[in-house]
Amino acid sequence: MNWPFFIQLVVTAIVAFLSAFFAHKLSSKRDRANKKRDQRINYLIDAYRRLESVSNRPGTQDIKPAESAIADIQLFGSPKQVILTNRFATDFVKNKTASLNPLLEEFRRDLRKELEALPGKLIFLRWNVNENNGI
Repeated sequence: MNWPFFIQLVVTAIVAFLSAFFAHKLSSKRDRANKKRDQRINYLIDAYRRLESVSNRPGTQDIKPAESAIADIQLFGSPKQVILTNRFATDFVKNKTASLNPLLEEFRRDLRKELEALPGKLIFLRWNVNENNGI
């Protein structure tokens, strides 16, 4: 038997096996991180939409979407988002009113980092239906 050739084959097989094992391990870790990131982003986009839907609207309305969004932010949000959320909730309880703009702007900054940065401020379009002219 040709021992040097056999040893070379065994070493090559071991190196190939170890390479495949570590490549799989790294790929699995990357896939889990991407899945976690995507899930977090989806929850935060949904929370952003719920908060935006109740922001800057006059009068009373259903605030359950905002309550749910605040819970999601406390679970999935960044430390700064959680601080802004807690500040909003505290101000809202004290004053019966509070601005969501700082929190929504932070959300936009954070989510746009994940997607693509856009300049400019947030603009909210709100119109009231009037019986006389329809809008």
